[in-house]
Amino acid sequence: MADSVTFYEVIQIKKQFREMYYKGVIGVKEILILEDKKAARDALIQIVKEVDANAVIYAFAGEEEAYAAAMKRSIDLFLVDIILHPEIMGDQSGADFAQNIRTIDRYTFTPIIILTSLYDPKMHMYASVHCYRFIEKPFDREKVRQTIQEAMKYHTPDKRDQKIIFHVDGLLQMVPVSEIIYIQSREHMLNITTVDDHFTIPNKSCKVMLEELDCEDFVKCNRGTIVNMSYIKKVDSVNRYIYLRGSKDVLQIGSVMKKSFMQQFLRRSNVEKCRKM
Repeated sequence: MADSVTFYEVIQIKKQFREMYYKGVIGVKEILILEDKKAARDALIQIVKEVDANAVIYAFAGEEEAYAAAMKRSIDLFLVDIILHPEIMGDQSGADFAQNIRTIDRYTFTPIIILTSLYDPKMHMYASVHCYRFIEKPFDREKVRQTIQEAMKYHTPDKRDQKIIFHVDGLLQMVPVSEIIYIQSREHMLNITTVDDHFTIPNKSCKVMLEELDCEDFVKCNRGTIVNMSYIKKVDSVNRYIYLRGSKDVLQIGSVMKKSFMQQFLRRSNVEKCRKM
Protein backbone atom coordinates (compact mmCIF):
# COMPACT_ATOMS: atom_id res chain seq x y z
CA MET A 1 0.00 0.00 0.00
CA ALA A 2 1.17 3.54 -0.77
CA ASP A 3 0.93 4.77 2.81
CA SER A 4 2.39 1.71 4.56
CA VAL A 5 5.77 1.69 6.33
CA THR A 6 7.87 -1.45 5.77
CA PHE A 7 10.18 -3.12 8.28
CA TYR A 8 13.17 -1.77 6.35
CA GLU A 9 11.77 1.77 6.57
CA VAL A 10 11.30 1.39 10.34
CA ILE A 11 15.00 0.43 10.65
CA GLN A 12 15.97 3.46 8.55
CA ILE A 13 13.73 5.67 10.70
CA LYS A 14 15.51 4.53 13.87
CA LYS A 15 18.90 5.10 12.24
CA GLN A 16 17.93 8.61 11.18
CA PHE A 17 16.62 9.38 14.69
CA ARG A 18 20.02 8.46 16.14
CA GLU A 19 21.86 10.55 13.56
CA MET A 20 19.55 13.50 14.18
CA TYR A 21 20.09 13.29 17.93
CA TYR A 22 23.88 13.35 17.72
CA LYS A 23 23.76 16.22 15.24
CA GLY A 24 21.48 18.06 17.61
CA VAL A 25 23.93 17.75 20.50
CA ILE A 26 26.62 19.71 18.63
CA GLY A 27 24.20 22.04 16.86
CA VAL A 28 22.99 21.98 13.27
CA LYS A 29 23.79 25.00 11.13
CA GLU A 30 21.84 25.97 8.02
CA ILE A 31 23.91 27.60 5.28
CA LEU A 32 22.61 29.25 2.11
CA ILE A 33 24.87 29.62 -0.93
CA LEU A 34 23.85 31.90 -3.79
CA GLU A 35 26.31 31.53 -6.68
CA ASP A 36 25.47 31.35 -10.39
CA LYS A 37 28.56 29.37 -11.49
CA LYS A 38 28.28 25.65 -10.76
CA ALA A 39 32.02 25.08 -10.25
CA ALA A 40 32.23 27.85 -7.65
CA ARG A 41 28.97 26.70 -6.05
CA ASP A 42 30.25 23.13 -5.72
CA ALA A 43 33.56 24.38 -4.29
CA LEU A 44 31.74 26.40 -1.62
CA ILE A 45 29.55 23.40 -0.73
CA GLN A 46 32.67 21.29 -0.26
CA ILE A 47 34.35 23.93 1.93
CA VAL A 48 31.27 24.22 4.16
CA LYS A 49 31.21 20.43 4.55
CA GLU A 50 34.89 20.51 5.54
CA VAL A 51 34.10 23.05 8.25
CA ASP A 52 30.96 21.26 9.48
CA ALA A 53 29.98 17.89 8.04
CA ASN A 54 26.57 18.14 9.73
CA ALA A 55 25.63 21.50 8.23
CA VAL A 56 22.45 21.67 6.16
CA ILE A 57 23.33 23.39 2.89
CA TYR A 58 20.97 25.11 0.46
CA ALA A 59 22.73 26.05 -2.79
CA PHE A 60 21.11 28.05 -5.57
CA ALA A 61 22.01 29.76 -8.81
CA GLY A 62 19.04 32.14 -8.77
CA GLU A 63 17.92 34.66 -6.19
CA GLU A 64 14.21 33.76 -6.33
CA GLU A 65 14.77 30.19 -5.14
CA ALA A 66 17.28 31.40 -2.54
CA TYR A 67 14.86 33.98 -1.17
CA ALA A 68 12.09 31.38 -0.89
CA ALA A 69 14.41 29.08 1.08
CA ALA A 70 15.48 31.93 3.37
CA MET A 71 11.84 32.69 4.16
CA LYS A 72 11.03 29.05 4.88
CA ARG A 73 14.13 28.19 6.91
CA SER A 74 16.27 29.89 9.58
CA ILE A 75 19.59 30.42 7.84
CA ASP A 76 22.71 30.88 9.99
CA LEU A 77 25.09 32.06 7.24
CA PHE A 78 24.73 33.44 3.71
CA LEU A 79 27.40 33.15 1.02
CA VAL A 80 26.37 35.48 -1.80
CA ASP A 81 27.93 36.21 -5.17
CA ILE A 82 27.38 39.81 -6.28
CA ILE A 83 26.99 39.09 -9.99
CA LEU A 84 24.34 36.44 -10.60
CA HIS A 85 23.47 37.44 -14.17
CA PRO A 86 26.75 38.25 -15.95
CA GLU A 87 24.92 38.56 -19.26
CA ILE A 88 23.33 41.75 -17.92
CA MET A 89 25.66 44.73 -17.98
CA GLY A 90 26.21 46.19 -14.50
CA ASP A 91 24.37 43.34 -12.78
CA GLN A 92 24.57 43.41 -8.98
CA SER A 93 21.55 41.24 -8.20
CA GLY A 94 23.43 39.44 -5.43
CA ALA A 95 23.81 42.75 -3.59
CA ASP A 96 20.09 43.39 -4.03
CA PHE A 97 19.39 39.95 -2.55
CA ALA A 98 21.59 40.72 0.47
CA GLN A 99 19.84 44.05 1.03
CA ASN A 100 16.43 42.35 0.89
CA ILE A 101 17.59 39.72 3.42
CA ARG A 102 18.57 42.49 5.83
CA THR A 103 14.97 43.76 5.85
CA ILE A 104 13.83 40.48 7.49
CA ASP A 105 13.89 40.85 11.27
CA ARG A 106 15.50 37.53 12.12
CA TYR A 107 18.32 38.17 9.62
CA THR A 108 19.26 41.62 10.92
CA PHE A 109 22.57 40.33 12.29
CA THR A 110 23.01 37.04 10.42
CA PRO A 111 26.47 36.89 8.80
CA ILE A 112 26.54 37.52 5.04
CA ILE A 113 29.79 36.76 3.22
CA ILE A 114 29.99 38.58 -0.10
CA LEU A 115 31.89 37.00 -2.99
CA THR A 116 32.91 39.58 -5.56
CA SER A 117 35.17 40.05 -8.56
CA LEU A 118 34.64 43.82 -8.36
CA TYR A 119 37.75 45.83 -7.48
CA ASP A 120 36.15 48.12 -4.89
CA PRO A 121 33.85 46.31 -2.46
CA LYS A 122 33.50 49.39 -0.25
CA MET A 123 30.76 50.96 -2.31
CA HIS A 124 27.83 52.40 -0.34
CA MET A 125 25.39 49.71 -1.43
CA TYR A 126 27.66 47.01 0.01
CA ALA A 127 28.38 48.87 3.22
CA SER A 128 24.65 49.32 3.83
CA VAL A 129 24.23 45.54 3.98
CA HIS A 130 26.70 45.27 6.91
CA CYS A 131 28.40 42.21 5.45
CA TYR A 132 30.49 39.94 7.64
CA ARG A 133 33.32 39.94 5.10
CA PHE A 134 34.12 40.48 1.43
CA ILE A 135 36.04 37.79 -0.42
CA GLU A 136 37.49 38.68 -3.79
CA LYS A 137 37.30 36.23 -6.69
CA PRO A 138 39.03 34.04 -7.56
CA PHE A 139 38.91 33.21 -3.88
CA ASP A 140 41.57 31.59 -1.74
CA ARG A 141 40.17 28.29 -0.47
CA GLU A 142 41.82 28.44 2.94
CA LYS A 143 40.73 32.04 3.51
CA VAL A 144 37.15 31.10 2.68
CA ARG A 145 37.31 28.12 5.02
CA GLN A 146 38.56 30.23 7.93
CA THR A 147 35.96 32.93 7.28
CA ILE A 148 33.12 30.41 7.18
CA GLN A 149 34.37 28.77 10.38
CA GLU A 150 34.35 32.13 12.17
CA ALA A 151 30.95 33.18 10.83
CA MET A 152 29.29 29.89 11.75
CA LYS A 153 29.66 30.68 15.44
CA TYR A 154 26.54 32.84 15.08
CA HIS A 155 23.08 31.24 15.37
CA THR A 156 19.96 32.78 13.85
CA PRO A 157 16.92 32.86 16.16
CA ASP A 158 14.20 30.64 14.70
CA LYS A 159 10.48 31.10 14.39
CA ARG A 160 9.67 29.12 17.51
CA ASP A 161 10.75 32.15 19.56
CA GLN A 162 7.81 34.10 18.14
CA LYS A 163 4.34 34.60 19.59
CA ILE A 164 0.95 34.32 17.93
CA ILE A 165 -2.17 36.32 18.86
CA PHE A 166 -5.58 34.68 19.21
CA HIS A 167 -8.98 36.31 19.70
CA VAL A 168 -10.53 34.47 22.67
CA ASP A 169 -13.89 35.56 24.08
CA GLY A 170 -13.43 39.10 22.82
CA LEU A 171 -9.92 39.40 24.23
CA LEU A 172 -6.51 39.22 22.57
CA GLN A 173 -4.42 36.35 23.91
CA MET A 174 -0.71 36.19 23.05
CA VAL A 175 0.71 32.66 23.05
CA PRO A 176 4.34 31.61 22.46
CA VAL A 177 4.39 29.38 19.38
CA SER A 178 6.74 26.99 21.20
CA GLU A 179 4.09 26.32 23.91
CA ILE A 180 1.39 25.05 21.55
CA ILE A 181 1.18 21.25 21.80
CA TYR A 182 -1.53 20.49 19.26
CA ILE A 183 -4.56 21.95 17.50
CA GLN A 184 -7.76 20.15 16.48
CA SER A 185 -10.55 21.26 14.19
CA ARG A 186 -14.11 20.34 15.17
CA GLU A 187 -17.34 21.80 13.85
CA HIS A 188 -15.69 24.93 12.40
CA MET A 189 -13.83 25.56 15.67
CA LEU A 190 -10.14 25.18 16.47
CA ASN A 191 -9.39 23.65 19.86
CA ILE A 192 -5.89 24.71 20.89
CA THR A 193 -3.98 22.87 23.62
CA THR A 194 -0.91 24.58 25.06
CA VAL A 195 1.48 23.69 27.86
CA ASP A 196 -0.78 25.20 30.52
CA ASP A 197 -4.06 26.12 28.82
CA HIS A 198 -6.81 25.02 26.47
CA PHE A 199 -9.06 27.35 24.49
CA THR A 200 -11.21 27.50 21.37
CA ILE A 201 -11.30 29.96 18.48
CA PRO A 202 -14.02 30.03 15.81
CA ASN A 203 -14.05 30.25 12.03
CA LYS A 204 -10.50 29.24 11.23
CA SER A 205 -9.24 26.20 9.30
CA CYS A 206 -6.17 24.07 9.92
CA LYS A 207 -4.74 25.31 6.62
CA VAL A 208 -4.98 28.94 7.69
CA MET A 209 -3.61 28.09 11.13
CA LEU A 210 -0.53 26.43 9.64
CA GLU A 211 0.11 29.49 7.51
CA GLU A 212 -0.13 31.77 10.53
CA LEU A 213 2.15 29.59 12.63
CA ASP A 214 4.70 29.53 9.79
CA CYS A 215 6.92 27.06 11.66
CA GLU A 216 8.06 23.64 10.45
CA ASP A 217 7.59 22.11 13.90
CA PHE A 218 3.86 22.00 13.13
CA VAL A 219 2.49 19.32 10.79
CA LYS A 220 -0.87 17.74 10.12
CA CYS A 221 -1.12 14.16 11.36
CA ASN A 222 -4.70 13.79 10.12
CA ARG A 223 -7.20 15.92 8.28
CA GLY A 224 -8.27 17.90 11.36
CA THR A 225 -5.24 17.82 13.65
CA ILE A 226 -2.00 19.81 13.75
CA VAL A 227 0.71 18.60 16.12
CA ASN A 228 3.86 20.33 17.35
CA MET A 229 6.57 17.73 16.71
CA SER A 230 8.64 19.08 19.60
CA TYR A 231 6.09 17.54 22.00
CA ILE A 232 5.94 14.10 20.43
CA LYS A 233 7.06 11.50 22.96
CA LYS A 234 6.49 8.37 20.89
CA VAL A 235 4.97 7.36 17.57
CA ASP A 236 3.25 4.00 17.19
CA SER A 237 3.40 3.71 13.41
CA VAL A 238 1.69 0.29 13.37
CA ASN A 239 -1.45 1.43 15.19
CA ARG A 240 -1.02 5.05 14.03
CA TYR A 241 -0.92 6.69 17.46
CA ILE A 242 1.04 9.74 18.64
CA TYR A 243 1.90 10.01 22.34
CA LEU A 244 2.70 13.47 23.64
CA ARG A 245 4.87 15.14 26.24
CA GLY A 246 2.91 17.51 28.46
CA SER A 247 -0.46 15.99 27.60
CA LYS A 248 -2.20 12.68 28.26
CA ASP A 249 -4.10 12.97 25.00
CA VAL A 250 -3.26 10.49 22.23
CA LEU A 251 -3.51 11.66 18.63
CA GLN A 252 -4.43 9.53 15.64
CA ILE A 253 -2.37 9.52 12.45
CA GLY A 254 -4.63 9.46 9.40
CA SER A 255 -4.07 6.51 7.08
CA VAL A 256 -3.78 8.78 4.05
CA MET A 257 -1.30 11.09 5.79
CA LYS A 258 0.79 8.40 7.48
CA LYS A 259 3.68 8.36 5.04
CA SER A 260 3.95 12.13 4.61
CA PHE A 261 3.70 12.67 8.38
CA MET A 262 6.53 10.21 9.08
CA GLN A 263 8.69 11.85 6.42
CA GLN A 264 8.16 15.32 7.88
CA PHE A 265 8.73 14.04 11.40
CA LEU A 266 12.12 12.60 10.39
CA ARG A 267 13.26 15.79 8.68
CA ARG A 268 13.51 17.61 11.98
CA SER A 269 17.09 18.64 12.56
CA ASN A 270 16.91 21.63 14.91
CA VAL A 271 18.96 21.29 18.10
CA GLU A 272 16.13 21.75 20.57
CA LYS A 273 13.82 19.40 18.66
CA CYS A 274 16.40 16.65 18.67
CA ARG A 275 17.09 17.04 22.39
CA LYS A 276 13.41 16.57 23.19
CA MET A 277 13.27 13.20 21.41
